[in-house]
Amino acid sequence: MQSGWLRWVLEQFDFPFEVVYPPVLDAGNLASKYDVLIFVRGAIPGLGRDSTSRFRRFPAPDPKNIPPEYLDRTGTVTAAKTIPQLIKFLEEGGTILAIGSSTSIGYHTGLPIANALVEKLQDGTEKPLPREKYFVPGSILQIRVDNTNPLAYGIPEKVDVSFNNSPIFKLKPEATMKGVHPVAWFDSKNPLRSGWAWGKHYLDGGIVIVEAQVGQGKLFLYGPEIIRRAQPHGTFKFLFNGIYYGSSTTVKLK
Repeated sequence: MQSGWLRWVLEQFDFPFEVVYPPVLDAGNLASKYDVLIFVRGAIPGLGRDSTSRFRRFPAPDPKNIPPEYLDRTGTVTAAKTIPQLIKFLEEGGTILAIGSSTSIGYHTGLPIANALVEKLQDGTEKPLPREKYFVPGSILQIRVDNTNPLAYGIPEKVDVSFNNSPIFKLKPEATMKGVHPVAWFDSKNPLRSGWAWGKHYLDGGIVIVEAQVGQGKLFLYGPEIIRRAQPHGTFKFLFNGIYYGSSTTVKLK
């Protein structure tokens, strides 16, 4: 469904594209084929035990039962085989746009980012906030935007986003030095515009959209569901700008 919404949006706004399947990604040499790769929620695996994409909940079908013309669509994105090829794609100048849980690619690439929704334990360690303290399903929240950043051109300083327990980041001290910048964040303890939000004050200061330089390429992380059900037209520009901005060339005016 996530991929279908994205494809519909790209079709409506006349962006040429093709659907890419795991075997193509795993084969590598991606920079020679593509300028931009877009990963919707659920496409990129998390770290540790969650090493395959989240929608692989059933056993893979037996290849003998699949018509030959569809065999190149089998497989799944994995941390062991696919992620190294995606990192190489970035390093060689490619652009990746990652939405929702697929922003986990930021951790795979070693960006100086961390989960903002954590609490400190008595021993000094951190753990994700439990649902008894924080839970924000399917709601509309307001964020502040740095619209001087090319990724946010044409977007107001404040905009409403579709949010579904989406990833929230904080930047480590070395982030700016390593080319990682916040593009949008929460600047209120009460960002709720519509829906339901438990523990919404924890969102204050959390970063929701990140721009990062990885080698010669660009990686854009969008925590909120900027294309959810092809409905939130107010945030489509984050997607469109990312497609153009990543491969753009800086021109110095005299």
